[in-house]
Amino acid sequence: MSSFTPTIHPWNQEIWQNLTLEPERANHALLFNGDRGLGKQDLAFALAHFVLTDTHSQSESLFAAGSHPDLHVVMPEIAVQEDLLGQFAKRYLETHSGKPKRTISIEQIRRLTNSMSTFPHIGSHRVVLIMNAETMNRNASNALLKSLEEPPANTLFVVVSDEVSKLVSTVRSRCSLVNFRPPDRASARAWLEHQQRIPVSDLDTYLSMSNNHPLQAIELFEGGYLESLKAVFSDVNSLWMRRAEVTTVAKSWQQLGALKVLEILQKLATDLVRTRLSDDPGTLFFPVQQSWVAASSAKLSKTNLLELIDELNYAKRMLATTVDELLVLETLSNKFRELPAL
Repeated sequence: MSSFTPTIHPWNQEIWQNLTLEPERANHALLFNGDRGLGKQDLAFALAHFVLTDTHSQSESLFAAGSHPDLHVVMPEIAVQEDLLGQFAKRYLETHSGKPKRTISIEQIRRLTNSMSTFPHIGSHRVVLIMNAETMNRNASNALLKSLEEPPANTLFVVVSDEVSKLVSTVRSRCSLVNFRPPDRASARAWLEHQQRIPVSDLDTYLSMSNNHPLQAIELFEGGYLESLKAVFSDVNSLWMRRAEVTTVAKSWQQLGALKVLEILQKLATDLVRTRLSDDPGTLFFPVQQSWVAASSAKLSKTNLLELIDELNYAKRMLATTVDELLVLETLSNKFRELPAL
């Protein structure tokens, strides 16, 4: 019989124990809150396994096959991977052509609520996992709210979000908040050393870039983040020195991946602000570029930096919509080109 082995990361052990020692006391809806790269999805998936397979051997084989009828997983199409969690999520994906959607649609939530009109198929419980919940638009959120307000019997909702502030307040208020926090630097480093997926000589660099989020550090390393970082810094430098065209840089950023580039630019802006406003900025996201950041921040006013951050936040909101991606990147490129020349 095939089986599934839950993943509980050491920095989340206390949360796991609190949720599983007295499960009958848990709220019908949990909201997992924390940054990307802390293992929220892994723990949510493990909790679903704990609830659904505790007493039924048949449940174990169905869970491991990605076909347990009482586990419902909803996430944006772009986040679905070819793994066991993704197998469950495909049940609620819309059929369409074109680029994968970055949002959870109202149609996905409607399909979910329709499927819960019957009793659980196996055992007495069912679990609903809403991953990347911040990508729900208002209509989808309102559709989910009805189920949260009048939950089906013996149903556990686990809403997982990297940015809880983006959830509508009524959804937040119906859930019991569970906060995830990163381990300290030493613990994160020790865990990564044990995993042996990042060279020891690069651990501190990737821990800084991920703000001590171990899973995000691995993701950055395996995704060639450092190479992308160097390319984006080079482009920004060329824009500031008026040596590059906006359209050329925007196309380059689109090839690197718009969301990856935006994340780099937001971290760069944070480093610039920290360095500009404090004599002791602490640990930067990009310590490998510390001297460049220091020289650049000295030439920018507080107004320059605040306007830049506003533009980056606006770009992030736009990339979550159907607005032309290249147009968003061109606007960003132009913003950097308009800053005081280095």
